[in-house]
Amino acid sequence: MNVLRRVAQWLTALPPPIVTGLLALTAVLLAVRLLGLTWLLAVNVPFSDQWALLTRLYNGFQWSDVAIAFIWQHGPHRQGLNFSLVLPAYHFSDWNVRWDSLWTACVQLVAGLLALRLRRRLLPAPWSLWDAVLLLAFWGVCTFETVIVAPNASHSIFPLLLLMLLLNVWLAAPTPVNHLAVAVLVVCLGFTGFGLTALPALMLVGLIEVLRGTGVRRQRAVVVLAAGALTLLAFLHRYQFVVSAEGFQVLRPDPTDYLRFMAAMLSHFQLMVQRPSPWFLYPVGALLLAAWIAAWLWGVRRLGRPAVERDGERALWQVCVALIGCSLVFALLTAYGRAQLGVGAAMASRYTALLLPGLLAVYLLLFRHRDRLGPLLLAMLLLFTVRVVPETREAYLLGRYYAGMKLCWLEQYRASGVVAAADARLQALDTKAQFQHGWLGRQAQWDLMEQQRLGPLAPGAPSEPLLRIYPQPCKLLR
Repeated sequence: MNVLRRVAQWLTALPPPIVTGLLALTAVLLAVRLLGLTWLLAVNVPFSDQWALLTRLYNGFQWSDVAIAFIWQHGPHRQGLNFSLVLPAYHFSDWNVRWDSLWTACVQLVAGLLALRLRRRLLPAPWSLWDAVLLLAFWGVCTFETVIVAPNASHSIFPLLLLMLLLNVWLAAPTPVNHLAVAVLVVCLGFTGFGLTALPALMLVGLIEVLRGTGVRRQRAVVVLAAGALTLLAFLHRYQFVVSAEGFQVLRPDPTDYLRFMAAMLSHFQLMVQRPSPWFLYPVGALLLAAWIAAWLWGVRRLGRPAVERDGERALWQVCVALIGCSLVFALLTAYGRAQLGVGAAMASRYTALLLPGLLAVYLLLFRHRDRLGPLLLAMLLLFTVRVVPETREAYLLGRYYAGMKLCWLEQYRASGVVAAADARLQALDTKAQFQHGWLGRQAQWDLMEQQRLGPLAPGAPSEPLLRIYPQPCKLLR
């Protein structure tokens, strides 16, 4: 511990220009990695869930579809604001799903910038080398499944952006315009993917502020409560409970399955290493889960006291309670819907984006006491620095595999024009046996794209960048 303390003291004593330069270099490298992998591995072939989203365009596009896209349900969540934005873009790009990957990567970058702004707003200290933790986490490629494999920012990355934006707006002066912006963002957050998981904690913060706050801050809290309640009621209107995983049970025979699943989720999120041993899977995730629960309960307790604390301290706890609450509810709901698949299913990259709010809260609480907790911040920085290697490796290898699967299937389809034949041929070539029928669409869908010249069949569709490196994509499946 003494060694860590000395190193932490040395790092905090670095001159500001050096710190700023190191952060800028880190940011550039991470942005290049995220955008570069996305550019290389994103393929203009609809895949898996994208086919369900494109059904909104089967009968053509009308601007009235934008409103319908906002409330469109896909799986257990609705598509919300992101789908309203991307639907016309899909139409005008002739169903080029590759641009959706680039859009999602850019959304993730902006969410990271807003997280950094939250740190500067809540804890107004100069840039610190510890802030690299937020860059490494928010600008990572651990979200590759949502960005590259089956891009859909509505699932979790766009809700992450909305949550970061909402909390930044919450910290602004409570004016009528600010009240309106908060209300709009609450509605958009509740309807966009799993952003709904942030509403319980946000409404709890609002309720405590109504009981303990004063003046215009209490008025804004009333706005949050009203907007949250109306959003939940509107969300449940004609809602159908859907669990897109086989073997779902209302309650598992062993309820500890949920805890093990959550611990595995968090361990994978922190370490980006997949191993079957329970001694490896659970302890790290269980430690973070315990820290989240303890910090959340302590934050609620602090907010429940009479408002005698400084505004900055109260705002910090409000934000941390909202952030941790979002990640806890998301992890719990994911475990509830997927625990029957086993802990292996917990290590899916699409579950990582909405675990970032909880990590941000932990970082803020540690950074607040950075003079005393420098060794913990250093350990956190080292963990996420080391994590870069397995994270990048997993994203590249699996992203390349699925890109090869799409391109290989397209090659087979172009040779026969029959979806069933392409499916059968791909299944024979896929030595990893990961391909599932239906992932690359049905015959009627490809007939429609043939007729209207859409997607990879559009005239003048550019060659995929990956084909310049791997001109025989079927070899990537071996």
